[in-house]
Amino acid sequence: MVNPTLFNDLLSHIAKNMADKCWSDLGSLIRSDTRGRDIVYRPDVLKDANILTLCSDPNDFQAGGGHNSSGIAVEGRHRPFFLRCFAANTLTAVYYEGIRVLTHERNINGAIKLLQRHAPQRANATLACAIVFICAGYDYMGGLFLQLFTRNHYPLDSVATRVLGDEFIEEIKKFHPPYNNTYGPTFCYPTSHGISMIPCPFYCYMIS
Repeated sequence: MVNPTLFNDLLSHIAKNMADKCWSDLGSLIRSDTRGRDIVYRPDVLKDANILTLCSDPNDFQAGGGHNSSGIAVEGRHRPFFLRCFAANTLTAVYYEGIRVLTHERNINGAIKLLQRHAPQRANATLACAIVFICAGYDYMGGLFLQLFTRNHYPLDSVATRVLGDEFIEEIKKFHPPYNNTYGPTFCYPTSHGISMIPCPFYCYMIS
């Protein structure tokens, strides 16, 4: 007789490999039976799931009742699965939920708490934290996170940093936030902790 525990462990290993490759590959296993579904939903299976394609369109994981450019938003079709990934502390889910909370709930402190979860280990989360702190007027904390970013990832004047910053802005735009420039007037380049204002932002500040 086959040991059911061994079978479940084997199935969970297969499910994790599928999840790490692409979340959409799990569909057949979820629909197979209750055991398959329960194994897929295990936190250890979903923790490192590749859900980038799920998060490419915010409408797919939007919370019901939030802001939408055409009115009240309905819950995204993949929101339940997204929340399971979020509960499993999946890096991508936590990052995008932070952006959703920032843009649609306009809860800047809640967004910071989420983005902080994977800083300074993750470059995108660390830089995003610094930017959001600065936009919220917490330039001291913004400076600290910029230091963490440069210490663990890239110099502030590097191409890689500019790319990450541009990507963060583009991700925000996908959510079509109300009052697009809500935090614009409060943005400043932090000068604490020995970080001096470089010519580019100084020039932008002078002409704005």
